[in-house]
Parts: sequence; C-alpha cells; structure tokens
Amino acid sequence: MNQEQTNITTGKQIRHLRTQLGMTQEELAGELNVTRQALSNWERDVNEPDLNMLKKFAFFLRILE
Repeated sequence: MNQEQTNITTGKQIRHLRTQLGMTQEELAGELNVTRQALSNWERDVNEPDLNMLKKFAFFLRILE
C-alpha cells in the first residue's frame, strides 16, 4: 500500500463517490434519508456513518445487489 492509499478516509471516499455521481450533499442526503449536515460531518470525518448506513450507501451505489 502506498502513502496515498493509506490517507483515504471514509469521509474522503464518500465525498469522492458523491462527486463522481454529480450529486450535491443535499441530493445524496435525501436519497439516504439523512440530513445534509450529517453527510457533511461524514465527509469532513467529524464522525462516521454506522454500518447500516454504509450498507444503504452501498446499495444506493449498486455495489451490493
């Protein structure tokens, strides 16, 4: 693993995937039924989504089917 890979946090990954989808925080938060503030906190690594929310996010991205 290189240094860049070890610096990727859950929040950075969520933000990256959201921007790849061309979605705003408000739009993604609405899809996940959370507040924009909650999503913002995840992206800034203030706190992390729980496992159930990560599963919901994965289903939304069609990673798990």
